Amino acid sequence: MIVAITSIITLLGLWIILRKYFTAAVTFATLLLLALGTNFFLMAIYSGAVQAGILLALTVLVVWMTQRWYEKPGWAEAIIAGLVMGGLIFIKPAGFASILLFFFWGSYNKETFNQKWKIYREHTGQVILVFGLFFAGLALRVIFPSAFEGTWFSGYVPHKRVLYFLAPNLWTVLCSIRNGWLIYTPLVLFSLPGFYILAERNKRIFYATFLFSLAFLLLIASSPDMTTPDNFSQARMTEIFAVIFIPMGYFVCRVTEGRWLRKTVFGFILIALAGLNLFQIWQYRAGILNPWFTTPEYYRAVFLKTTVNEGTRALQELYTMDVTSYLANEQEFNIRSLATYEFENDPGGWGGHIENKIFRSGKYGFRLDSSQRSTPPFGKNLGAISQKNLYGIRVSAWVYSEIPFPNNPVSLILTLKHNGVTYHYRPLVLTNPDLKPGRWNLVRQGLVINREELPTDTFLSHFWYTGNSAVYVDDISIELFEPKEK
Repeated sequence: MIVAITSIITLLGLWIILRKYFTAAVTFATLLLLALGTNFFLMAIYSGAVQAGILLALTVLVVWMTQRWYEKPGWAEAIIAGLVMGGLIFIKPAGFASILLFFFWGSYNKETFNQKWKIYREHTGQVILVFGLFFAGLALRVIFPSAFEGTWFSGYVPHKRVLYFLAPNLWTVLCSIRNGWLIYTPLVLFSLPGFYILAERNKRIFYATFLFSLAFLLLIASSPDMTTPDNFSQARMTEIFAVIFIPMGYFVCRVTEGRWLRKTVFGFILIALAGLNLFQIWQYRAGILNPWFTTPEYYRAVFLKTTVNEGTRALQELYTMDVTSYLANEQEFNIRSLATYEFENDPGGWGGHIENKIFRSGKYGFRLDSSQRSTPPFGKNLGAISQKNLYGIRVSAWVYSEIPFPNNPVSLILTLKHNGVTYHYRPLVLTNPDLKPGRWNLVRQGLVINREELPTDTFLSHFWYTGNSAVYVDDISIELFEPKEK
């Protein structure tokens, strides 16, 4: 329902916005490119990113109300524009770009800015309301930076709510082989000549749309979130479509005004890029493309392919990726327990280390010391764990040390073995300064397993301790993460 409503708002709002500048035919063609040539199709049809769809609809409302207000200032438009802009900056820093859109709309030289100040003086109350609501949203974000934790607007995995200056992630956002915007939504490249045509034909909205797009892109690229490949074709970029499809419309207009050769060549290119977008969305839903694992070699091997063999899958990146963030995206998986160790009963032969003085839950925990360096290991053949082509295993546990963990070394270790020989070793050394002595701390370590591993290979996990002061472990949980069908 939410996806349907936001999609209707987006398309209806953009239709009204674009019809101010283009014929019905050009407007329809432009919206068709949005629907089929971008990740809007994934969001609208398959609910691929609820957050992105809502933010796109809100940005369309900003453009729509800004356009209406400058045509005929009114309180309704001012209230809606201010509330939505305040909401956008409250949700994420890139929402700051919306105020540039409102401020520069209709202005490009001294004369037009003088006209703007005259409008502002005549409608001072409405202008104060718009900017006041925007800065109220900015203040609320500073005061309550985690207000949206646990909602659609908190993103896909836990993220840092900070910004880095100078857009260090610009290349990642645009050209990363995992989920680069220009790799998986190449159609947007034509907004660049579109801006050039817009500057020629409608300077009154050129600076507003261009500065919004530039600021939004730089703010997005300044976020550490963008290094996490958890959104196919940069879903967090989606709200920029509300603005850049205005210059896209001007590009389509220029194409339709040309002779048959221009129409044929560019028509073919636009259709081909829209087709490539739809095909890559199909590959994503079929499990062929996954932004977490894609490497340049793998992308080239599966380009325009409908099937993937095991040799090709071996080109994916599995063991050097950020598994913790990948598995933290829990709504993407079917999760079930493989084993738990609560130490309420002796698992066999460990009685001397079942601790009844320091424990997290129940009545007992497990003590690691110089006489017992390892917790009871969990081991199971991969064929008995899952039959999926790709799945994850996550081990969670609570640990306790009376002295700082860096001074009391202990590791959570995951391994894969073939015929008893270890061929993959993944340790989590507990030296994180967030782990506090004198209290229980939750730790997690994960591993992603591909079908290239043999069913007879073995997965093993355990804690290994090398310190001198006892460490206590309780409530160990081993969980299987099988990706849901997209």
